[in-house]
Amino acid sequence: MKAIKYFFVGALMLGFSAQVMAQDVKSKIDAITKVIVSNNGAGPAVKDAVKVFIKENKKNAEALAGLGRAYLDIKDQTNALKYADMAIKANKNNAAGYLLKGDMAAINDNGGEAAMWYQTATQLDPKNPLGYIKYARVYQKVDAAGAEEMLRKLTSIDPNYPVDAEIAHMYYANNKFAKALENYQKVNKAKLEDDKLTEYALAAYFLGKSAESLEAAEYGANKFPRSAGLNRLSFYNHTDLKNYDKALQFADRLFNKSDSAKFVGRDYLYFGHALKGGGRFAEAIQNFQKTYDLDNTQNDVLKLISDSYLESKDHNKAVEYYQKYLNTQEKKKASDYEAIAHIYMDQAENETTQAAKEAAMQKADQAYADLATAMPTNEGYAAFRRASIHHMLNSDIKKGAAKPFYEKCAQILEAKADKDNAENAQLAVCYNYLTVYYIQNDQVSKAKEYAAKLQAIQPDNETAKQVLSLK
Repeated sequence: MKAIKYFFVGALMLGFSAQVMAQDVKSKIDAITKVIVSNNGAGPAVKDAVKVFIKENKKNAEALAGLGRAYLDIKDQTNALKYADMAIKANKNNAAGYLLKGDMAAINDNGGEAAMWYQTATQLDPKNPLGYIKYARVYQKVDAAGAEEMLRKLTSIDPNYPVDAEIAHMYYANNKFAKALENYQKVNKAKLEDDKLTEYALAAYFLGKSAESLEAAEYGANKFPRSAGLNRLSFYNHTDLKNYDKALQFADRLFNKSDSAKFVGRDYLYFGHALKGGGRFAEAIQNFQKTYDLDNTQNDVLKLISDSYLESKDHNKAVEYYQKYLNTQEKKKASDYEAIAHIYMDQAENETTQAAKEAAMQKADQAYADLATAMPTNEGYAAFRRASIHHMLNSDIKKGAAKPFYEKCAQILEAKADKDNAENAQLAVCYNYLTVYYIQNDQVSKAKEYAAKLQAIQPDNETAKQVLSLK
């Protein structure tokens, strides 16, 4: 019984001693690395420290490879190779020397040689996961399936090793976000560190899966509350999902409560969207402007500023910034004329005097007139919109303020062989107005002509029925 007791105590102490030894080697490597890097590998301090280090660790492959890495840190590959060879000689079944040689080959863009050294590490030290991981990273771009297969071997070495997370990371590094997401979905999020949770959320974000991205990001942000990446992605996704109150909370965490956060134009762009969504238009404009100041090739931001001014009912500024946007474009689109008209129509709705309302509507009318001139293919639509504006300017159908525009729209649409539902609906509006106009001006036969056309499109239209029933 006593012998068994001492056996277990000895085994326990052996395990404890191995841990202490590993920690001791690491601290020694850290110390010698600091000396070599701070002195750029030269001088008596380095020479003496290296001499002592080698004397104490001449049979320790991990330590010797660590010494080689210190030289690799200062790009001294001659000494790095020297100590890699010494590490292999000290213990040919330890992966450290082979891994160092593989890293040197990788730095020199020799992927084939790097893979050879990493594979050697897996063969001679199969319990060390780094050989598998580094081999996979070398081959991930040329043979992702083969790299994944190599990583899957880690499960036979350590069933608890987070293989799926490592595979997901590999695919993420290769911009294969669908495969990255597929593998991250297999992992318990509780086992992921902040960098992997950030990749998980980003992979979903890049694939347009905002809800899933938010789930990973917000989980991570709650676990690592000062992570800039996780706070940023929670902020972005809440904005995309129009959860503006939550978005602004995470914006505050990103800008004011994250460690080592470096802000980019996209942060201010999203902040502008979140503020605008929350009705804080002045602040939204400030952040959109900051986005544009950082990168004045993002011309669409000028439209966002215009839209924010429109939301805050500053119509003059809305027009000014939309015009600034147009000045960056080689050619106007139909939607640009419509946007200007929309600003003026909104202004008309919000003006308090009839004169101001009419002045704004006339400017909107001019925008549609310009559209018809610049883009004749949109002439029918422009005429339809102008008809609506002129009817608002004078709603007395008998006077026919909208008549010439409805006639123009009808003429253009009638000439089209294939009309869609929207065009038929527009044509019905034209015919309805013209039918009523001619009735009110005692031209029954002309009214019936348009009523018949109206009924052909809308058989149950009451106006058409009543006019056609007249004797």
